[in-house]
Amino acid sequence: MTYTITPLIGEQAIAARVRELAASIDADMGDRPYVLLRLLDGAVPFASMLAEHLKSRPEVRSVKVSSYSGMESSGSVAWRGDGGAFRPGVPVLVVDDVLDTGRTLAGVCGELKKRGVQRVLTAVAVDKHCCRKVPFEADYVAFTWGDDFLVGFGMDLDNRYRDLPYIGKAAAD
Repeated sequence: MTYTITPLIGEQAIAARVRELAASIDADMGDRPYVLLRLLDGAVPFASMLAEHLKSRPEVRSVKVSSYSGMESSGSVAWRGDGGAFRPGVPVLVVDDVLDTGRTLAGVCGELKKRGVQRVLTAVAVDKHCCRKVPFEADYVAFTWGDDFLVGFGMDLDNRYRDLPYIGKAAAD
């Protein structure tokens, strides 16, 4: 199948908004240590840009999770790898590319709580609130968008288009 990608949010707008989020996170976290846990593979561009602008310099870790096949949510969250040991008193900031159904972030945050993490925060590049299947709100949101299927800046369609430097809408031809 082929797709048409329509650019929606450009590189400069993304960079400016990520700088604003980094400043908010720095203000909230202060000087205390914390872990930035990026969800692979989608969060890599957003998390990398965010970490670059964070003056608080968190410990950066990664974990692979997935909940999509093609353009549809699978309804379950597969967690591959453990992300290392977490200390109860050290907050974890989970970073993801998109918050839509809420299943992925709810699942990851639930798993971290089971592992003893007392404070779990979340940051997403895009919040698609219209698509929620489970109640969940991110602590830090770069952009809010509607029901379009988005690609670029880490978001993919069957592992394609993830490397686009902008956020675009994918539509089947």
